[in-house]
Amino acid sequence: MVNTEEKKIDNKNNIKINDEENNNDYLIKKNLTQFLEIQLKESEQKIIELENITEKEIMLVFNRLNKEVEKSIKFSLEKLIIDFLPIVDSIERALNLIEISESKENYIEISNKLKFICNMFEKFFNVFGIKKINDVNVLFNPSIHQAMSVHYTDEIESNQIVNVMQPGYILHESRLLRPAMVIVSKKKT
Repeated sequence: MVNTEEKKIDNKNNIKINDEENNNDYLIKKNLTQFLEIQLKESEQKIIELENITEKEIMLVFNRLNKEVEKSIKFSLEKLIIDFLPIVDSIERALNLIEISESKENYIEISNKLKFICNMFEKFFNVFGIKKINDVNVLFNPSIHQAMSVHYTDEIESNQIVNVMQPGYILHESRLLRPAMVIVSKKKT
């Protein structure tokens, strides 16, 4: 009988031990699951943060490249236009010579054709954003004017453009193609 009773006690202890082990296993699994879920959430947040950072960097690169492409397109004709400027100057000089000539009648047809060509160049310049610098009675600006001579006078304020010897040109209001060669006023002392 003692043997049976020992078996029952032993059995109860085993059940108790098994219950404790099962309970410990359950707690370990639960804690592990919670730990892994926390790590998963942290990893997901890190991935989202990295995706956002990457997206911002991609947009910055995209915007920078777009600006570079736009700038390249905008100023791609700069060298060609600079080569055209002496042609425009020659046509304008020819027109000026005809206009001051005493025998204008002989040159009317040539003058009309040269004016037509000048008008075509003006339209061309407008299409490509080229502005002519040929204003007189404006303040001398060394960033767009090149002083070729000084005109001493009391009639005009100092540092004003008196005459434009050769017009200058600006591309898209920002890039100087050629400075205007000008005569600048200075007060007599």
